[in-house]
Amino acid sequence: MNKTAVLVVDMVYDFTNPKGKVFYPKNEEIIKELSKFLILAREEKCKIIFVEHTVKKEDYDKAKMKMRECCIEGSGGEITDARLKCDREKDIIIKKNKYSAFYNTNLQEILKRNNIENLIIVGTKTNNCILATTFDAFNHNYNIYVIKNLVGTSDDLTNNIYLRDINKYLAKVISSNEAVQLMKQEEL
Repeated sequence: MNKTAVLVVDMVYDFTNPKGKVFYPKNEEIIKELSKFLILAREEKCKIIFVEHTVKKEDYDKAKMKMRECCIEGSGGEITDARLKCDREKDIIIKKNKYSAFYNTNLQEILKRNNIENLIIVGTKTNNCILATTFDAFNHNYNIYVIKNLVGTSDDLTNNIYLRDINKYLAKVISSNEAVQLMKQEEL
């Protein structure tokens, strides 16, 4: 049984589509490469977990929220980009309303039930959601791999600063090619 899961963090319409409420152009590049990576991860029998930032309209309070209004439940903005071919019957879907995929979700239970030891983290907002999820994964003692060419944020400088610190303190920051090689050698 494969003990590796790929966490696809917040690659949802509002962040990945030019018509989305908080579109980041870097996500266009990421989606192309991430689509290929997910095919290979599935071939290696990795669990695929899509994390979808979702906020209930009645819970959205601009005075309390530090982020722009986006990913409102039922708007379509909170759904994983169709180009990633999320199979809502076979893949695992986690709805979150804070930065970390672990906070107030059943992600930890799902990972334990599936005997997951290794987490590959990909997606958007390296300085927020990727960082928060990586911190929590670190605190749960997972072997963590953040794929540097499959994460992004508003600009490359910010992305690289956060990846540097993640690599120094929390996880191994590697390329998707390196991750595929580790999966094929059953080192992940």
